[in-house]
Amino acid sequence: DDVLQFNLRLSSGGDDGISGGDGGRRCFCLEGHACDTTRGGAYEGKRRKTVNRRYHSPVCATSKDSTLDSSTCSTCVPPAFIDSFYRLLLSPLTKWDSARFLSLAVDPAARMPKNIQNTPNEVQSGDDRFADSEQAHAFFPLFPLCIRYVALMLVRIAPSASLPSTFEGVTALSAVIINLICFVSAAISLYETTRLLLLRSLERLKEPEVEKAAFLVASLFCFNPASVFFTASYSESVFAALTFGGHALASRGFLLLAVVPWALATYARSNGTFSSIWIVLQGIGQVVSVAVGQWTASAYADVSTIKKIGRVIKGCLPTMALHIMLAVAVASPVMFHEWRGYQFHCYDDQDTNAILPRNVRPSWCDTAETSSRFSLYEYVQRKHWNVGFLNYYELKQIPNFLLACPVLSLGIMAAYCWIGTSWSRYLWTRNGKDGNKARKSSYLVALMKWAIFALGESAIGESDTIESERNVQEGDTPSVKIGRALNAPYMLVDYAILTGFCMVGATVAHVQVSTRLICSSCPAFYWFLASLCFACRDTMVRRVKIYLIVFNILGIILHPNFLPWT
Repeated sequence: DDVLQFNLRLSSGGDDGISGGDGGRRCFCLEGHACDTTRGGAYEGKRRKTVNRRYHSPVCATSKDSTLDSSTCSTCVPPAFIDSFYRLLLSPLTKWDSARFLSLAVDPAARMPKNIQNTPNEVQSGDDRFADSEQAHAFFPLFPLCIRYVALMLVRIAPSASLPSTFEGVTALSAVIINLICFVSAAISLYETTRLLLLRSLERLKEPEVEKAAFLVASLFCFNPASVFFTASYSESVFAALTFGGHALASRGFLLLAVVPWALATYARSNGTFSSIWIVLQGIGQVVSVAVGQWTASAYADVSTIKKIGRVIKGCLPTMALHIMLAVAVASPVMFHEWRGYQFHCYDDQDTNAILPRNVRPSWCDTAETSSRFSLYEYVQRKHWNVGFLNYYELKQIPNFLLACPVLSLGIMAAYCWIGTSWSRYLWTRNGKDGNKARKSSYLVALMKWAIFALGESAIGESDTIESERNVQEGDTPSVKIGRALNAPYMLVDYAILTGFCMVGATVAHVQVSTRLICSSCPAFYWFLASLCFACRDTMVRRVKIYLIVFNILGIILHPNFLPWT
């Protein structure tokens, strides 16, 4: 009942729109919204700490620009059937979190606390008056900003008669346009990433066969089980386009350039910080590879152990330092967002940084000032949505666990298969075809040696081939080789990230978000599905198709009807 809903103001009778000054015609723009040029917020990028918010009756903006206000421009009012069409098209795409993103896009002041002088007395007590602005902090700014400025651009360049008659309607339309473009971009990036990695691994495979495999991976993404969220006004499409775009750049060896889309992805969703983990793990793999190589090379040299260690450190330190700096750069938007939320709630003015008195600011401001470990984002998630370790383990949440079970199971299976493949390669590399020798040593020691081996293999060079001669058998078909390559050693970091998302989804987050979380973040999820299809052929292809079709249908039915598919 307390779920935020977004009002398009496109009712056929006009009774939910705000009347303008001539004949009760619905006005295009409401006072204080991004389209209100007299307020100065949208076009100049100004932020106002105190905003005269109207809580009882919104008022039409008095914009002098006729293209922004249909109440003063009779030629700007679209035909009635246009609004009916947009209402039918857009209403199902504004549910659940879509309403949050669209509200933030429409109202530039939605992230700021309510002005106490203009807030009704019944919500002035305690921290209740900060609930709206605190909840807004849980939704990162990039996607609402994109929606807002695309909507303003459409208002400027598109024929008014072809757009919805309200700015809210244009905003929802803009979100759909952005998501469709980003969805296509994400599919292309995933295709290109897969193609490059397979070419790097399977040098003997013909280009058409590699393209067939890459096309299957991209097709699995296009029909992924969370597809409804890539069309609705969620940030999944933007996030996937930036994340997969970064992977496409990294697969070409442009890690420095990949930091840019990954940092933008972090400004769209908090789980973009997993790209920082990806960079650090890549750095660790390269450090292990360099350290093992240098130590082995100096094993027979007449050099003291101290000098050997010094050489290893000298060779590894710059690499690790670079990767740590890149990881911090990717995570920095989260730190900026945290600082910005603190400034909005705890300071009186952005220019003078005058701290607000304790009776007019949230109680958590004191905690933030005394503890460097305080996170406003974590606090908001815990306070308003009960997000925390095992907090979601309740009997009433069993249906949500059932919805998340397939994607979590596939993620764990993917990690298990990768570990099994890597362990087999370790035994083969150390002991040839007879791996019994490794089992005679301590199992813990063997695990540590395998971890070093796996990290070293994950850092294999761009021009190296993944398959050694002894691993390629005479009877290997292209499908077998592709299936093996999609679980290749150099994909350690990707499968580790997939495992991390599964753990977060199963233990910390609302479990039903696991599907869209993984589908928008993890290329390894699609690589594993594709490897199953290549390995098991018709039987597995049929099962994968059933899984995707069923969950796409469930999404279409559950999500627009405010049922638990969020």
